[in-house]
Amino acid sequence: MAHLSNEEFLTRLAALFEQTKEKGTVFLTQKRFTHEPEASTSTSTAASGADVEMREPDAEREWPLLIRATDGNGKKDVKVKISTIVQPASCDSFLTSYSDLLRTHFSTTLRPKRKKAELARQRALKLAKRRAAKAKARGEEVDPAALAAAATSAAGGGGGGQFVLRLPKVVGPRRGNGVKKRRRTQKAREKAVERYKAGKARKRGADEA
Repeated sequence: MAHLSNEEFLTRLAALFEQTKEKGTVFLTQKRFTHEPEASTSTSTAASGADVEMREPDAEREWPLLIRATDGNGKKDVKVKISTIVQPASCDSFLTSYSDLLRTHFSTTLRPKRKKAELARQRALKLAKRRAAKAKARGEEVDPAALAAAATSAAGGGGGGQFVLRLPKVVGPRRGNGVKKRRRTQKAREKAVERYKAGKARKRGADEA
């Protein structure tokens, strides 16, 4: 595979990104280019049994940069493979154009980041809905305010030290013995939700002030 010039490589790479914009993947690799034509002579010398001259690598030498790109297609006849060699003298200017190209195309393909607070709120809401469904299956009453408060309690981020509202569980029959205990528990839940909402309102007002 013949290496492309630096400018042609960037042009072909941009076209490859456009081809795989809706579907597909672009694989990029880069490494130091250390191939030297005279290396083949040392291999033949070693095969003949003669001594091979070992040389220390030059620490101050600047090596070219080999960059490859492919669409990862398994079919060899349609697979796209391009590469270029960047010389040390033009490395800075090439990498600037190369990084700008990657930044332009990567920004349109990255998934939008979801805030931790939103994720925590959704998890809390799902958990509250599951608990409400189980409570309905047992014939218990479900408090919509408590359901909303459970989801709102995680809206601040859901991280370590986040306050989570714990509400008393409503148990007991709706009629007959134990109905008074059930009503007291319901009132306690309502008061807990009211206190929580009032505290959130005070905190919001203090933050705005």
